[in-house]
Amino acid sequence: MRSLRILAGWLCILAGFAVMVLMSFGVFDPARSPNAGDSLMPLVVGLLPSVSFGIAIFAIGVWLISTGKRP
Repeated sequence: MRSLRILAGWLCILAGFAVMVLMSFGVFDPARSPNAGDSLMPLVVGLLPSVSFGIAIFAIGVWLISTGKRP
């Protein structure tokens, strides 16, 4: 059971990194509003769900690994 938990944790960490890499390549690129002007705030708000999802997957992976190593 403990080894399965550690494996799932590492898979979650890899999935979190994969989401971040896909965002850097523009897969999760939000559509920019035509009247946004020079403000980056609409872009940041558009990326917030994707970034939060990647961070959450990474955090779950770290939690699974750290609690799986306890005796």
